[in-house]
Amino acid sequence: MTIAGTTVRFKGTVYKQFDKEILVTQLRFGTLRAFFQVDHEVQRKLDPRRRAEIRDFILRSLDTNEYFYFSPFIFSARGMLREVNGEFELEPGTTLYISDGQHRCSAMAAAVNVLENSKIKLEEMGKYKEAERIARQLSQIENYPVALQIYLDLSQKEEKQMFSDLNSERREIHQGIVMKYDQRDEYIGLTRNVADQLRDVMEIELELSRLMLGNPALTSLTIMRRCLVALFEGKLTIMSGDLILPESEFEMEETAIQFFKKLQQIFPKQAADRKKYVSGVSGIQIALAFTVFHYVRQEKKGYTEALRKLDCLKKVCSWKHDDPLFAHMYDAEGKRITGHSSGTAVKRTALRLIAAIDREEAN
Repeated sequence: MTIAGTTVRFKGTVYKQFDKEILVTQLRFGTLRAFFQVDHEVQRKLDPRRRAEIRDFILRSLDTNEYFYFSPFIFSARGMLREVNGEFELEPGTTLYISDGQHRCSAMAAAVNVLENSKIKLEEMGKYKEAERIARQLSQIENYPVALQIYLDLSQKEEKQMFSDLNSERREIHQGIVMKYDQRDEYIGLTRNVADQLRDVMEIELELSRLMLGNPALTSLTIMRRCLVALFEGKLTIMSGDLILPESEFEMEETAIQFFKKLQQIFPKQAADRKKYVSGVSGIQIALAFTVFHYVRQEKKGYTEALRKLDCLKKVCSWKHDDPLFAHMYDAEGKRITGHSSGTAVKRTALRLIAAIDREEAN
């Protein structure tokens, strides 16, 4: 790949898909970011939250010295790329239009901005070794090899259809697969270890992220992870929680095992029967984890003592859908609780459980 003034030349391979020519190539991000743009008549509006999520993922990967992987970015050249002596040339003053990868491109640029600002601050503070480390991370992003598929001759109308097809047919990987294979998130690693220790004690769903009524498992890896984040950090959203464990993994693993064993002790015998009981419902299990966190954080109890407080619920809760403790979620027509898994619902349930425990202890 060569750059002459504002002319960019690079090598690649052309193939046809449905009579449309596509150039397959690879460019370093530092080069790519200089000559692409977004056509807002084709692309949706950028989501700042999605960009921030990807930016933070990139920065975490750099901090832990782990490579990160992106699928090929898709661009449209609108006839502006021409072949010259076996290379492809982007004429001066022209650009490539991004069709798929807007958030990834923007997130990589945002990560560069964060690192550049950090480097300047560290240099001003005289922390040159740390500034050098940041400089190496900047180089990693600038030199990141981006795989590209460039449609050579699509019209704007065809680009719009392609964008629609890409985003309507795409399916995000479901959380059960992430729980099984992700290697970066230490909470997922902790969850898998805990589930392995409990495999002879309770039935755990290892594949699916959601448990349907007929599933015999009491919990799933996805639910367990949410429980652990609530148990140790008090965070309740679906994939919240730091990727790095806040405490000793061994101590956390022992506490986590005791938590899930305690659930078995306080739940009814047919706890996984979701038609009859709420004990197998994600929002209830997460609320119980947050209840323990409350006593540890607010009342400065140790985890062992906080877990014992859950024993009070055996006396005051039937774990049936129409139990008064769950009246805030009970659907009389469907005869079951609904809307139990959002962060707001989980916290509300936990507060009702805490109040019930406190009343029982006061008697």
